[in-house]
Amino acid sequence: MRKLNLKTLSYTLVLLVAAVLGTLATVTTLRDNRLATELDPGAERRPVVFVPGVLGSMLCRGDTIVWGTVDVLGQFPSLDLATSGDVKPCGLIREISLLGVYRQTVYGPFIDRLEAAGYEQGRTLFVFDYDWRLSIFDNAKRLAAFVDDNIPAGRRFDIVAHSMGGLIARTYAAQEGGAARIDRFVSAGSPWLGSVQVFDLLRNGWGLATPMMGGVEGIRRTILSFPSMLEMMPQYDGCCSDPADPTRFDTASPAAWLALNWPGIDLDHLPDLADSSRRQLRLHGIFEQPLPSGIEEALVIGVDQRTPQRYELAIGEGEAALNLVTSWDGDSVVMRDSAQLKNRIVYPTSFATHDAILSDKSVQDFVLATLAQGPDAAKKLIPIRARSSIFTKLGDLVELVGAAVETVQPIYGTGTTTTAVVHLRLGVDTPVDPSSLKLTVTTPDGVTRPIALAAAGELSDPANPLEQSLAGSFNTGSKTGELTLALTIDDRTADPRVVTRVLPLVAR
Repeated sequence: MRKLNLKTLSYTLVLLVAAVLGTLATVTTLRDNRLATELDPGAERRPVVFVPGVLGSMLCRGDTIVWGTVDVLGQFPSLDLATSGDVKPCGLIREISLLGVYRQTVYGPFIDRLEAAGYEQGRTLFVFDYDWRLSIFDNAKRLAAFVDDNIPAGRRFDIVAHSMGGLIARTYAAQEGGAARIDRFVSAGSPWLGSVQVFDLLRNGWGLATPMMGGVEGIRRTILSFPSMLEMMPQYDGCCSDPADPTRFDTASPAAWLALNWPGIDLDHLPDLADSSRRQLRLHGIFEQPLPSGIEEALVIGVDQRTPQRYELAIGEGEAALNLVTSWDGDSVVMRDSAQLKNRIVYPTSFATHDAILSDKSVQDFVLATLAQGPDAAKKLIPIRARSSIFTKLGDLVELVGAAVETVQPIYGTGTTTTAVVHLRLGVDTPVDPSSLKLTVTTPDGVTRPIALAAAGELSDPANPLEQSLAGSFNTGSKTGELTLALTIDDRTADPRVVTRVLPLVAR
């Protein structure tokens, strides 16, 4: 439960100091910054291998795509590893996020930025698409084979990895000979100790897309056949509790899973849970150890986003209830305690959610500077963006820790009237000035309309006493496509902060 403690205050001071120093140094570092982030066309660069996150690679059965577009959501149950047959990775999903539903530019802008900086696909830029259902250890072996097939023996290269891709790349470095070849290693939003969102998915499915994907029961059965998902179960301190039993939920126990009474979980279909637990322990041992001294490493982590921190299970005679406790100390999917490792160079950003972290310009600057000059130089050249500020009803300008726009469902039908919720995390509990906020909805026909916001404190997480919530209703319109919610926050000390949420609309 979030409180304004010494750790939070210290972190705030670090951000503020970094912002001041960055401002004072802008003139003197502008030239060096450009040299650090943009490749001289005549210069030779080490190859870079990009490893995307879970669900970030398309999967095909023969020439037919079975994962990677909205049109094939109904194919999800066929990805059950026990019955799926010959499924292979078949390319990077450049413009679809984690769920395979949102048509957001997740990896496209980052790949475009690398190419604009002088990297060339097939020569100095290689994208490792992989079967994200498989164990992290299996994909580490496949990454080793991919490197051997594409980069000449003895030539060193760099790695940039997102989310689960970081786990695969680090395992490759530690277990599959990669340490001898990797020069610089950048991971972004990697859940070294797992994510609570796995449990949210198992309990609740994917909103309106759930029926298309086999229902909640089908989603559970399919996901629990993936070794990767079991390896990413949350394991950090304070992640997992059951009010009826204060001990941590035992993911290695078939009896614990059956006690949930969730349809789709049965003994005949569960994998070897004890083996999954052993693999998870091996992974944690790998992640606790620093990479060999010859590898320069940096972690990009998202902070100040509303993130599931802990799950609580109420197990009884019926289906177990799941309560998610949130925090503003993560990237919307991965908590800081899971994303951060000891004694590493860390570059935090308050301005990007988990799936879009590599689309953030300052993160792109930092990654390119790291590849060009190393993480120590990059940390000095690319200032950490300071948090925003906002006015309260009393007229005080205070720090805005984070802002999020949420909806009940991740996907909607046309002609639906629903609610958008704005969550704000300030450094004080004084109500915000509503005139500092502007929320709009742009429907697929291109029309933008304002959404009137009213205080909705009942929608705030009681575990976050400094969280404020506002809500407003809107209609999705009659046309299918993409709907964009945009929250603009007036910041008198900087450019307005804009938080967007893109929702796909399907025929009702």
